[in-house]
Amino acid sequence: VTEQRAESMMNALQKMQGSDFVSTFRAGAALPEKLPAEDLLPGDVVVLEAGHRVPADLRVLDCTDSALAESSAITGESLAEKRTSNAMDGTPPPSIMDATNVLWSGTSIVQGRLLCIVFGTGDDTLLGQIACKVRMSRVRSSLEIQIEHFVHLIAIVATCVAFLSLIANILSPQKESTTQMLTNAATAFFTQVPEGLMPTVTLCLMFASQQMATRQVLVRRIDAVETLGCVGVLCSDKTGTLTSGNMTATDLVILEAGSSAKTYPATSLKA
Repeated sequence: VTEQRAESMMNALQKMQGSDFVSTFRAGAALPEKLPAEDLLPGDVVVLEAGHRVPADLRVLDCTDSALAESSAITGESLAEKRTSNAMDGTPPPSIMDATNVLWSGTSIVQGRLLCIVFGTGDDTLLGQIACKVRMSRVRSSLEIQIEHFVHLIAIVATCVAFLSLIANILSPQKESTTQMLTNAATAFFTQVPEGLMPTVTLCLMFASQQMATRQVLVRRIDAVETLGCVGVLCSDKTGTLTSGNMTATDLVILEAGSSAKTYPATSLKA
């Protein structure tokens, strides 16, 4: 139920992001038409303005001199970057990540007006390629490794118990049929299996995900809760992520004669 709720919320967010309509020139049309972002094809020419989200990987054909794009989702830079229609020159050629005439899907326009041509959509975009690599490179969590080790240990113990039970039945003075001895050994084997292990683990992870949901954390997969619990150090680029990317003076330090210094809070100063 928890995963279904998270999945439905993720689908709703994706629909919100994909519901944008873009002014598009297609097949040499003289007038633009409004098309959903998911219907764009390579070769379409689109018009973007300030506040628009970039719907695909685009090559800038023409733009105003003050065109700026915010690419923190791709590059991590919190400051908007200038965009031009000029071709990139240099030897060796600059990296496409450094190109100022390219817009990446998932970024946004901060200022200006741009005329662009689509060259990548869906999984062919840079953001789509990153998402595909993330999906393909899933690593087993420590909980999965521990449960697998525990299951192997239980299997060894259960096999040993079943073997000892069979030996005990064979050496018992009260002779039993072969069918009865095998039944006793199988019973001894299956009684060692912890049938409530997986339900117990699932319930614990479900309760943890519900507690995280009360803290406004969306858990798409339950086993991600255990992975997050194993995190010891969380590294993050603070500029634009944990901070607003703006520098603010908090204190004013004035050096006086005799190498003494006085500190004044910035809030106490008058303009």
